Amino acid sequence: MTNPASVRSRSSTMSTIKNTAVVALAAAAALPQATAHSWIEEYQVVGANGSYIGDRGYSRGYMARTDAGYNGFSMDYLVPSVNTRINSTDLLCHPSQRTSNYTNPAYPKLKVQPGGYVAMKYLENGHVTLPWNQLGKPAAAGTVFVYGTTQPSDTEKIADVLQWNVNGTGGDGRGFLMTAQNFDDGRCHQINCGNISIARQIAFPDHQVDQPTSTMEQWCETDLKIPASQPAGTLTTYWVWQWPTAANADCTYPEGKDEYYTTCADFDVVDSSSSINHLATTHTLAQENPKSTAVPAYQSRVRRPSPVQSNKFA
Repeated sequence: MTNPASVRSRSSTMSTIKNTAVVALAAAAALPQATAHSWIEEYQVVGANGSYIGDRGYSRGYMARTDAGYNGFSMDYLVPSVNTRINSTDLLCHPSQRTSNYTNPAYPKLKVQPGGYVAMKYLENGHVTLPWNQLGKPAAAGTVFVYGTTQPSDTEKIADVLQWNVNGTGGDGRGFLMTAQNFDDGRCHQINCGNISIARQIAFPDHQVDQPTSTMEQWCETDLKIPASQPAGTLTTYWVWQWPTAANADCTYPEGKDEYYTTCADFDVVDSSSSINHLATTHTLAQENPKSTAVPAYQSRVRRPSPVQSNKFA
C-alpha cells in the first residue's frame, strides 16, 4: 500500500520544482535573444574515476557573464552571420578568439596530458529541454564536432576546417577531427517547466554545495580525448556546433539554413609525468556549475563514429 505521507512528499517536491522552473523560465524569456545560444564556458580534465580534476581552462578571449563589459555577443558567435549558407570566406572563430588571446590571467589555458580526457562544458539554453521552440531542428540538438591543430591560422575559415578528417588527411591537412557527438549529453538541463527538464531534474539533480535542497542547472559537456601521441606544446581546438534548420520545416527558410556556433581554444599539452590532479583549482567562475563528475559515458562518447556532415556551401 502506498504511504500517503510519501505521496504528499513527492507531490510537494514536484510542486517546488515546477514553481522554481516557472520563475526561471520567465526570467530566461526576458533575456536578450543573443543569450539563447551556446559556447564553451570552461574546460576541465576528467580523471580515471570520472571526476573533474585539476584547474579549469578557458577559451581564447574568454569573458564571464559577471565581467564588466560583458554582453550577449561577447562569446556567442554564429556562422553564417547573415547568409543562409556558409561559404569559403566565413571565418571560423569569434573576433576575440582568432589569435591565442590569453591576456586575462583569470582565464588560462587548460593543462592536459597526452591521452587525457577533457570535458568541454556549456549551457544548453533550452535547445535540449525545449526542442519544440524552433522548427526544423535536428534531434539531440544537433552535432558537435571538435577539431584539433598545431598549425592554427588567424584567418581560419569554417569551410576549410569542416574538411578535416580523423586521419588528418582531409582538406589542407593542417588539422584533424577529434570527435563528433550529440550536443545533448543525455544529462544536462536548464531549469524550466518543460517535461524534459522536469524529468532530468529528478533523474540528475544538481545541488549547490552544502545546499541539498537547492536546484541548479546541469551543464552539458562535449567529451574529448587527447591523442596519446600528442606532443607537448600547444594544441588548438575548435568546438563547432552544427544546428541547422531543415528544408520545408520553417516557412522563414523554405530551403533550410546552415547554423553553426563555435568556440576556439588552446590547450597546453604537458609532459605525461606532470600531475594534473595536483593542480589547484584556483580559476573558477562566479556562476559555477557545482557538478563534480563527468557524464558516466564520457569514454564511450569520444569513440562514437563520426556522422556524415551535410554542409551546403554557397
